[in-house]
Amino acid sequence: MMCFKKCLIFIPLAVSLVFGQELLINGNFEQELPVGWTYTDSGYGTHRALRGTEYQPDPDYEAWVYQYDNPGWTKLSQIVDVPGIALNLSFWAKFNESGGSSTCWPAPSVRVRYYDINNAPLGETRYYYSTYADWVSSPTLSLRRVTNPNWTRYELNIADEIAANLPGVNPDEVAKVEVALWAYTSGG
Repeated sequence: MMCFKKCLIFIPLAVSLVFGQELLINGNFEQELPVGWTYTDSGYGTHRALRGTEYQPDPDYEAWVYQYDNPGWTKLSQIVDVPGIALNLSFWAKFNESGGSSTCWPAPSVRVRYYDINNAPLGETRYYYSTYADWVSSPTLSLRRVTNPNWTRYELNIADEIAANLPGVNPDEVAKVEVALWAYTSGG
């Protein structure tokens, strides 16, 4: 069965320490995407990651990640070394999905993954917008379902998130954080 769907996310974002130190390179997308960001994709269909000023009604740049058709994903990400977990992530996002079913669904998301010093994943916080996604939270996966597809500002205190929602993540082992715009489609 072929299930056609698409998902889009438009996100300007910045990761900063509690006292305001910027950690992401090109976190505001003012430079071309290859500056600081890594593009990857997998699966079938059309994959895209672009930047522009026309996505949000302001003069700043935003990034746009797109996945059409199934199954597969498109990711624009950046991994940064962190001096601990006393970090705040803030970003504006607009999520969009089209099509899908309970067995074949799109899920645009912003993923925040936590890694140890050897790049082994420890856990993840995932903001996602999907009608049909069947993901389930676990001790290492915190899910935040987005219900408003319009431009919205999101904030995440990483220390509080790990303490309250990720009991399987040892905060003392977190040495790196990945921020990713992830357009995902399941099934087929």
